Amino acid sequence: MKNYVINNGAFTANGNFSGYTALGVRVHLHKRQMSALGWESTADVQFPFFCIAETKQIGSLNADGTPVVDKDGVEIKSDRLTALSAFKTKNEITQAHADSRLLDIEIQQAIQTQATSAGLSESAITALANASF
Repeated sequence: MKNYVINNGAFTANGNFSGYTALGVRVHLHKRQMSALGWESTADVQFPFFCIAETKQIGSLNADGTPVVDKDGVEIKSDRLTALSAFKTKNEITQAHADSRLLDIEIQQAIQTQATSAGLSESAITALANASF
């Protein structure tokens, strides 16, 4: 996963969004992600916005909606940088990362507290904490 700043782009005929960074990296954003931000048309979009994306393998479909396959019948797939989540502001994406990391720390602390209360040794607590993540 990587963070991206989207500074331009447009909706596709299918209603998805092709966003681009200042360096020309293309990021695919699903229609539902853009809709969740309140953006239904390119005119609605407030640049820059932010996303977390990773490369996903996607298959192509024929005009009749069936997967495109090679001569051996294996589905042809290609890589596409796809947004996992999108945010209107830098503060929102920063907070999402902070919340995720803080949650992990809080879980580890809860495990340690409960293990200590149960009378486990320090080495058993460490092993338990390491096994949880």
